Amino acid sequence: MKRICWFAVCWMSVAYASAAELHVSPDGSDENPATAAAPVQSLERARDLARAVRNARPDEPITILLHPGIYMVRKTVEFTRDDSGTESAPLTIRAWKDPSGPNGWPKLVGGVVLSDWKKSDFSNNARSSAGGQVFEADLKPLGIDGKFRQIYLNGTRQIWARYPNYDPALPYSGGWAYVDGKRPPMYTDIEGERTDTVVMREKDRRDWSRPTDGEVCIFPRYNWWNRIEKIRHFDPATRTITLQRNMQYAARPEDRYAVFGMKEELDAPGEWYQDLEGQKLYFLPPRVLEDAVVTVPTVDTILSFTGTSNIVLRGLELTCAEARAVQLTNCEQVVIEKSLIHDLGYFSGAGISIRDGHNCTIRGCDLWNLGGHGVEIYAGDKVKMEKCNHVVDNCYIHHVGQFNRHGIGLMLSSCGAVLSHNLIHDMPRCGVFYGGVLNTLEYNRIRHCNLEMEDTGCTYGGGWTGGWTTIRYNHCTDSIGLNNHGRFFVFAWGIYLDESGCGFDVYGNIVERCQVGAMHLHNARENHIYNNIFAENGCSDPNPERFGTTHQISLQGWTDDPNGVFLKDREPKMAKDYNQLVENPDWKKMRGMAVPPKETILPDGTVMRGNRIERNIFYYPRQPKSRYIRISNCNLEANIFDNNTVWNGGVEPILTGRKGIGKVQADLTQNIPNRQFPAATEERLKHDVDQTAAQGWYWYHKQFPDVKSEVVADNEGRPTLRIPAAHNPEMKYIKCACVRSEPFAFEPGKDYRLSFKLLTKDASGSTTARLVSENGGLWRAFGSQSFRPQDGEPTECLITFHYPAKDEDGYDERLGNLNIQFEFGSKTGTVEISDLVLEEVLPASEWEAWQQAGADVHSIVADPMFVDAEQGDFRLKPESPALKQGFEPLPLDRIGPYRDDARATWPIQEAEGVREHPEWLRSVPIGEE
Repeated sequence: MKRICWFAVCWMSVAYASAAELHVSPDGSDENPATAAAPVQSLERARDLARAVRNARPDEPITILLHPGIYMVRKTVEFTRDDSGTESAPLTIRAWKDPSGPNGWPKLVGGVVLSDWKKSDFSNNARSSAGGQVFEADLKPLGIDGKFRQIYLNGTRQIWARYPNYDPALPYSGGWAYVDGKRPPMYTDIEGERTDTVVMREKDRRDWSRPTDGEVCIFPRYNWWNRIEKIRHFDPATRTITLQRNMQYAARPEDRYAVFGMKEELDAPGEWYQDLEGQKLYFLPPRVLEDAVVTVPTVDTILSFTGTSNIVLRGLELTCAEARAVQLTNCEQVVIEKSLIHDLGYFSGAGISIRDGHNCTIRGCDLWNLGGHGVEIYAGDKVKMEKCNHVVDNCYIHHVGQFNRHGIGLMLSSCGAVLSHNLIHDMPRCGVFYGGVLNTLEYNRIRHCNLEMEDTGCTYGGGWTGGWTTIRYNHCTDSIGLNNHGRFFVFAWGIYLDESGCGFDVYGNIVERCQVGAMHLHNARENHIYNNIFAENGCSDPNPERFGTTHQISLQGWTDDPNGVFLKDREPKMAKDYNQLVENPDWKKMRGMAVPPKETILPDGTVMRGNRIERNIFYYPRQPKSRYIRISNCNLEANIFDNNTVWNGGVEPILTGRKGIGKVQADLTQNIPNRQFPAATEERLKHDVDQTAAQGWYWYHKQFPDVKSEVVADNEGRPTLRIPAAHNPEMKYIKCACVRSEPFAFEPGKDYRLSFKLLTKDASGSTTARLVSENGGLWRAFGSQSFRPQDGEPTECLITFHYPAKDEDGYDERLGNLNIQFEFGSKTGTVEISDLVLEEVLPASEWEAWQQAGADVHSIVADPMFVDAEQGDFRLKPESPALKQGFEPLPLDRIGPYRDDARATWPIQEAEGVREHPEWLRSVPIGEE
């Protein structure tokens, strides 16, 4: 007893004498005093010693020094409030010597090494011709009795036995099976559709002895994200997999999927299978196992910090964990810098996860080969406008989302986070996904994103309460897009503002080579987009003609259609969020918040408003046939385009999709049959049930037998045709009230303008006008356009169209005379049609028509004169016309990571990806897999 007390006294005196520095080494002992000469072995022991020092001398900085080597972490190392430092006396956990030097990194491995491998007599009924020897390891001696989803061979993730096999030649589009059946339209809801089943095709029929061992990785319906779900039941007769949980969306025919974890699928080098019942691991290694190290994760999280403050982690390497390397929960002033985080994580989790707290910084770290996100931040209070002030700066993030294909480089749901100077590439979806408000994305370099998803961007954010965020001085390139049936180069932008995202300031960015366009605004409101360079967007595909028209920027809005997405679904949810936010009076001062959701509806029935696209450069000479703009349901009085510089090379015309008039050639109004709506005779009405009240005007597939029209006089005594709303959902094609004129002749190869007045009363929908050819089985509409006049206000409307001649686009030998049609797409009220005028015209160019509509009135079509755009030098020459438009030069040399003592590696050696292997971007459509 005396000897033990004497040892304790001696140990305490030594520990306190060197309390400011506590040394840890894999070769140490937890009985040691934590000196450089006699280090402890575990980080847990060093943590406990640090607590004792803090209690004795609270104002002294404490440093835990990890010597080079491998630290096997069998249990999460937890830090609590008791481990906190102070601003002047932090707790620092760092590498003993510079890890980038010859000493190497202290490596924390969240698992165990499997040894005692032996050749196995393992067999199944699906072994491939690849052959190879299966090895087995007994998990019982290591105390591993739970399920894991990953193993590592010499630090490299191996393949969980799967069907179909992983295809290294086509890592994104290959190696998938497809749900049985023929794909329905993506946006069509199907009543009673199950969300917990996957039906295999006959060609994929399998015979699994233990189907509940498996899990299904699938991209359901929309292909916005994937799910991995456990299997509850498998019926081999119907080839139906039933999942343990319902998914948010159904697995529809032709959705791609793979099945993980089945014994019978252990048939390719690099695959492994865990026998939970027998507590064995079976492995078909890609190389000889002698001298190889196989590691299995035993922890969800390697390092956990809860309620801590003033802690610094520096110069560490963390790998092999089931979910994440570091978890920060409600922490303050925690810094993680100059560290390597890689090869860990399953579907849920991230390299670094931050929940709540304030003022934490992730700086100079490299993160790669992660199952989920790179860094995720869920912090701040958007209602109170309480910023978290967390920062992710100067990091290098690549190849994340290896299980969670919605894995994002930087994932935000926060108020007041700052993401700056990061390099992000080779992402299954976005580089940055930003929910929440008052965040800042700046000086980031983001490239080669959306390798497994569609309807997405290099950066993506929005939602009614997602906005008021600054996106500036980022360089985004190569947003690719992969659809759910194996085709690349679809439906991917550079910067995507979704679902009423409001109050974004997007300026000073470079966006280039993004597949469908530089930017997409999906009913986004009150966003200011200015001083950006949008270069060579519109198709990065080497065969763009396969995928139709692309564009540089798009604005797609909603309307007040009672059956549309806004009033039927989004507005009630938005109103709830809005009412919560404006409890804080400061929110009403924010751009766009003075107007409640329902009051955003404009007089023409559209909702999108307040966007300003000004002083940008749109440069796309390699994509000259790409449209400059694509818009739908966008009021150009409420959404401003101006002072932009547009250049597509000057050979092709600038395309906007707009039609306009250059000059009137002839008045052809007299050619319109019964243009003044003469009243039909009683005899005509009696014998022709399709005859309207106006002679020579007919119901087009009359919606109801008793629907009636009227010929009435307008305020000036001129006749008008009044038709009532008549909505019949049972009709096969045109479901609303529709009238047509008698057909009459048009001269091929000419352009025409039809003008008319509309007057509505109590209308709930728009009126569509078009000219239609119905001849020899052909139904072809020209000039179709919808109008939404303000009730009670007579409105001048017009449509223009080209009637094609032989050898012109759109020509069909069955084209004949055209009839004028007016479809009243409303369930209530009436519409009156009058003052029909038909003219032959010379068309304006689409650019001129766009300007006639009030857009880009002061913008120019001119070469912006970059120093060397071919080589990516987007500096402007002094004589650039864009400078005269008010464009301000960008700080190009500040974009991306920078040299700093806190950087893990410098210069950064960028990992290989699709940039170096464009052959990986080969489409594998269904039927060719």
